[in-house]
Amino acid sequence: MKTYGYFFLFFLFAQATYATDFYCDPVNGNTNNDGSKANPWGSLESVFGKGIEFKAGDAIFLLSGNHGDVKVIGQNEKYITISGLTGQNPTINAITFGTEESPASKWILNNITFNGALHSNTVFIHQNSSKIRLTENNFISNANHYTAIEIKGKQCKIESNVISNYKNGIIVSGEKTQIRNNRIEFFSHNAITILADYNLLEYNLIKESIATDAEVNSGIYFTEKETKGNIFRGNTIINFTKSNRAQIGVLNGIYGLKTIISESIFENNVIITNGIKGISLTGQLNNLKIINNTVVNPYFGLNFNDKSETNAPLAIQIIGENDSSNLFIRNNLSNDVLFKNIKGIADYNLTLPVSVHDYDKCFNNWALFDFSLGPNSKALNSGTSDMAPNLDASQNKRSLGYFVNIGAFEYTKIDEANQVFEIPSEASDRQIHSKGKGDWDGQPQIRIGGVGENIDGAGVFPFKLPEIPGGKKILSANFKVYLSKIDNQPEGGIDLYALPPKSNFWVTEDLYYQGTFGQDVSARPIQNNFVDSNMYSGDIKTNNLGQKGLKDYLNTIFEAETNSEAYIFLRMNPNSKDVSDYNRWNFVSANGNKKENQPTLEITVGYPELNEEATNNIESIKNNVVIAPNSMYNGEFNVYFLGFKQGKTVQLKLLNFSGEQVFEQTINTSDLSGDVFRSEKLQLPTGKYLLEYTTEGETKKQIFFVW
Repeated sequence: MKTYGYFFLFFLFAQATYATDFYCDPVNGNTNNDGSKANPWGSLESVFGKGIEFKAGDAIFLLSGNHGDVKVIGQNEKYITISGLTGQNPTINAITFGTEESPASKWILNNITFNGALHSNTVFIHQNSSKIRLTENNFISNANHYTAIEIKGKQCKIESNVISNYKNGIIVSGEKTQIRNNRIEFFSHNAITILADYNLLEYNLIKESIATDAEVNSGIYFTEKETKGNIFRGNTIINFTKSNRAQIGVLNGIYGLKTIISESIFENNVIITNGIKGISLTGQLNNLKIINNTVVNPYFGLNFNDKSETNAPLAIQIIGENDSSNLFIRNNLSNDVLFKNIKGIADYNLTLPVSVHDYDKCFNNWALFDFSLGPNSKALNSGTSDMAPNLDASQNKRSLGYFVNIGAFEYTKIDEANQVFEIPSEASDRQIHSKGKGDWDGQPQIRIGGVGENIDGAGVFPFKLPEIPGGKKILSANFKVYLSKIDNQPEGGIDLYALPPKSNFWVTEDLYYQGTFGQDVSARPIQNNFVDSNMYSGDIKTNNLGQKGLKDYLNTIFEAETNSEAYIFLRMNPNSKDVSDYNRWNFVSANGNKKENQPTLEITVGYPELNEEATNNIESIKNNVVIAPNSMYNGEFNVYFLGFKQGKTVQLKLLNFSGEQVFEQTINTSDLSGDVFRSEKLQLPTGKYLLEYTTEGETKKQIFFVW
């Protein structure tokens, strides 16, 4: 009997500590019930109003109906969850965690719709409360209420919520809070305001700013209050996605004026807006890293509300005060980068002109708000790995291959091999004369030297620039012409010059020059005595000095962002001031009968680092799949296929974190446009997902967020 008594007491203890599921039904329930599924309580407001206490691990499920204005108190040893029951649609007007007298700790609020607050804040977490988690809730204000979530408590988590039509999305004045993967849209003041230290804001989508007459909105906003130790990672801020939407105005991306910020990181953020303030911080700034952000204005050509700054270059502008120091501004892709009164390093940043051509070349599909890098982007493989984040804006490995990209996105197919371009001269190559006359157009030969009676001649050869893959440079360059014969004994020799590029291939008479090598101020000298009177007929190529000069000239042209459709011109001219009549060199032109003898520019492009003997252990890209959320369409995603041979098939499976499969498709890479698959009409709920992809019998996995 004694043994039985011990067993009975243990059974009662286990029963008392075992977590229980409770149910609240504001339509059919009653607070006097036991809270079971068969006998639910009434509204959640009435449950806390009655002072019902809960044990560690309890769960409260809410049924459809309005659960009122709720005040949650109680400090729990383990988390207690308040969740909308699957298949139900519970709503809450407002909820407060903690009061002056009674704190709240370790509560989870999940899968609930907030339909607007009667108070200034829909969710308020008191400063004496902590460890409150809000996950996968919907905040929908029909009256543009002031703030969706205000957090004064510490160590909270705000994840995968959707906030619509509030003046302010989230205000944080408590420390060590994580704000992750939330979507904040149609806000009319500031989406997120930071007033405290050591908070983490990552992978949030902020878009559809509603303009007001009184102020310019901000995506992430700093007040004059001092903050430190905050991390801003992988957030996407988009002013608007449809230009015909009402109430469009100027939006600041990440903005602080007369502020004090220290020990903070801004990395992998994508800021797509207008005006000039992309990442704009002014004040006392110390120990900041502003690294691998993409900050561009795609709204050029739009003029609204008579604001002159709407078509301006969007900038990263950092203005320091009071000995601001130890700042790193690196690997950023922006329309402009400005810094003043700071001590630190600003390097490997790329500024991109605000133009359709430059955006088309740089990004995969900027018109669809896909700002990942295209295969010919100058930002590709042009950054430095020093201080670069390990992951990119879509949580993919930062170094795919040997290099690091500039900007927020790393994924792009990297062709590590050198490429050789053999570019024939255009048929418009031309013999031009010392007396301002050009002739012999379309003839099979070009004469240089004393071409006629009291007339000296030079030859100009146009070449169309090739498309250079992003990040690569010209490793070598060589110019070749075919000397068919020499008439008599011309004095001196022929020098080779490079002329300024043009957008067309026409050779004009004003390009003429002859005389001492290096004295034509309008051209770049490449090789002295490229041809002399002692040479025999046949191919003539630039020597080592000429090849180096030609390579440096071409790299300068590309670094100056010359349009890839432009033409360069090489000129061969006498270095003697006066050549005897009919003493001349004869060269095959682009109109010559034999293609192998026509003038040719040969260039080799590649990565200089990969051509150094010390380089080894290069990671090549083969059969990689990268998935990223689609910032234009909520609940959609893009999949990028890297390093696949044509005809390969890939099986994609997408699972939510409950293990349910929500998408499956087998894709043939030959059917894709630009190696990108874009989902359509999937409309996945916000949250965390697992991608499984299988090719050639090998399965890989990666995690990503859907907004």
